[in-house]
Amino acid sequence: MKKRSYWVFLTFTVIFLLIGASPAVAAKKRTWGKTVVTTASRNSPLSISAKFSGWKQYLNVSFKGVSNAKDIAYELIYASNGVDQGAGGRVFSNEGNVTKSLFLGSCSYRVCTAHKNVSNVRLRITYQTTGGQSVVKNYKVRY
Repeated sequence: MKKRSYWVFLTFTVIFLLIGASPAVAAKKRTWGKTVVTTASRNSPLSISAKFSGWKQYLNVSFKGVSNAKDIAYELIYASNGVDQGAGGRVFSNEGNVTKSLFLGSCSYRVCTAHKNVSNVRLRITYQTTGGQSVVKNYKVRY
């Protein structure tokens, strides 16, 4: 009798789980938007282009003609939930043409979290030409 009540209980439990189970819900299909490219003027010896990654968590900044400039500094400034955030760095003339990936978020102990509600994305490039002229370029990047 114990064995039979065990099987009856097991059968009802399986039936309850199958009937009461909710259907699987899949994530929304990702729609890929256009990425925006911002380029420096044609007169500049240095060519800069910026492009967001597919999920818009990284801004890939490409530098071409690096050997024609020296002391290149870049600064990414953006607002996240109304608070200004940023990232920056330098490119050296011996690096050649290079692409830097700037993460729109923060990292701590090898764990990175992307910022939410990003707006007002700006990129500032500061460099000196080989002739010694100091140049500052400001770009507004559409997010």
